[in-house]
Amino acid sequence: MSREACDRALARFLELTDTALEAHVADRAVALHCLSARAPAFFEAHHLGPLLDQALERLASIPSTFPPELSWEVVMARLDAHYFRALYGLENPPLPAADVRAAVARVTALSVLGGWLLAELAGSLGVELQVPDPSRLTGAERTYWRTHQILLWTSYLRDPLETRGADEALDELEKTLPLRLACGEIDPAAEILFCLQAGGREVAPEFFERLLAHQREDGRFVEAEEDDAREQAHCTAVCLIALAGALRDPAG
Repeated sequence: MSREACDRALARFLELTDTALEAHVADRAVALHCLSARAPAFFEAHHLGPLLDQALERLASIPSTFPPELSWEVVMARLDAHYFRALYGLENPPLPAADVRAAVARVTALSVLGGWLLAELAGSLGVELQVPDPSRLTGAERTYWRTHQILLWTSYLRDPLETRGADEALDELEKTLPLRLACGEIDPAAEILFCLQAGGREVAPEFFERLLAHQREDGRFVEAEEDDAREQAHCTAVCLIALAGALRDPAG
């Protein structure tokens, strides 16, 4: 595994998320948190602790309101902000429960997967609401459901994976990994890789090499040319987390 490739991906991700866009502010904190959990030596070698602290503080600048016109990405960013500040014991303003429930319902009407994840985040923050059933999802959406189950069960890779049903999710992810890579779906493939790592599963080096082959010269990982700035930053982040977690010598 290439330390240099991870260095370039980190630099590009930090550049991409150095904006005031709510999704970027949230994704920056999420990615740095996951790097600290899955690739602690890499995290320390790059002195990312102060950047994570700064990112967590910036989450407080994200509004805690949920008006009807919000896109799902902004709803996600606002719930992520509360979730990760709570994870680190930082204060949050109260969530407007009725507005959150309405936002989750709007997103669920468009995407069961999106609604499920928002409902899980909101529920963990004390909002009482009905969680959509994602068990009939297929393809890449099912992969995202399974990887985000593991992310939630481990507080986004921080805690050991000891949840009942984890083996079933990991088995399913192992089976679908080759297909996701063959289809060029590198965002879910990267998430599979670091979830398998978190679950203690052995992953053949060839899968990391196949992921690495998608890196652009500027350090980015891009799944589709039409992806927007948020999607490109997210894809770069998850690929970085997977690859940095597989480094044998993070410092050299």
